[in-house]
Amino acid sequence: MSLRLIIIIAFCALLLASFAQGQTIKSKTAPEFSLKDINGKKVTLKEYYGEGPVYISFWAIWCKPCREELKIIQGLYEKYEECGFKVLAINTDGPKAGGKIKSFVKSNGWSFNILIDNDGEVFRRKYKGFALPYTVMTDPEGNIVFTTIGFKPGDEKHVEELILEHIPQTTCAIEETEAED
Repeated sequence: MSLRLIIIIAFCALLLASFAQGQTIKSKTAPEFSLKDINGKKVTLKEYYGEGPVYISFWAIWCKPCREELKIIQGLYEKYEECGFKVLAINTDGPKAGGKIKSFVKSNGWSFNILIDNDGEVFRRKYKGFALPYTVMTDPEGNIVFTTIGFKPGDEKHVEELILEHIPQTTCAIEETEAED
């Protein structure tokens, strides 16, 4: 590999890293928002605080990694919902996809709350998102404990560790064998 090519690759990597760094959330608490769910009910983020960690996933129907992530997160949601774990999956497809989202969610068997961000206000402006899936997880008080872009099998192990770490002990008694797995 020539020195010139190495310099170009290094420059591009630095440029990409600086762009990504400039797009991250600057706050230690998750930016507040209100969106409608797929049934038209207004939902605010602060309603979900207090019981356990909140997993916020920005996704789109066309995004294969998003679908894979939410399929796996559904399992964690079923496992820890009674312990206060909440999931808000925020669709970013826009108004043209409105009619497809509800049937898509039903066909995938997702039981967590699906919100609609038609204009990108929450994804792009409040959370500085630029790629999907984009995930933010908070503790029960709304402090950000995890953010990531993308999803690959195996990531759920780290997410589960964070869930267990941030479920209040008074909310749920988790068997020792489950917590160690």
